Amino acid sequence: MLNVSGLNNSELLVYVGIALMALAVFMAVVCLIGFQIGGRRLNRKLEREYGEPQD
Repeated sequence: MLNVSGLNNSELLVYVGIALMALAVFMAVVCLIGFQIGGRRLNRKLEREYGEPQD
């Protein structure tokens, strides 16, 4: 059975799966960058409020 795009169902599933995995990798990179920025801000705020960490 051909879809509008000219791909059969199994080909469509493969390409949709690849696209979803690429989206997941992109979103993971975005989250890692966000966590890095948030962590730096949090560390600066904690150092301002409580001083340098003691070992």
